[in-house]
Amino acid sequence: MTGIKSLADELREKIRSQDTENAVTPKGNPPEKSKKPFSLKATDKEITSLFGALDAYELCGSDKMLIRLDTRTTNLLKQLKLAKGIDMNKFIAYSLQVFLEQHPWLSSYIKETLKNTDL
Repeated sequence: MTGIKSLADELREKIRSQDTENAVTPKGNPPEKSKKPFSLKATDKEITSLFGALDAYELCGSDKMLIRLDTRTTNLLKQLKLAKGIDMNKFIAYSLQVFLEQHPWLSSYIKETLKNTDL
């Protein structure tokens, strides 16, 4: 039964063979992107101030919301909880507050949009 192929298997093989035949090969060496290596020491001050602000931030309020996060973000927040003991909800609330402080026009834009919308 191993010799029997479905139509889908045949199409996959045909597409793969066409992709390998039509693969673009770069001519010459492409210019290397100059990336600065990540240096933890260069950002120690920022890291310290961020975690200090997160520790000082008090999560107050009783409203609850269900949010959706992708797996990568959820895993990062879980690792942050293990590494620094910072709760996911606290981090998300703090981040949202900082975002809104950095974009003060957003609040007035939303209010104006609601005024001009017929509900």
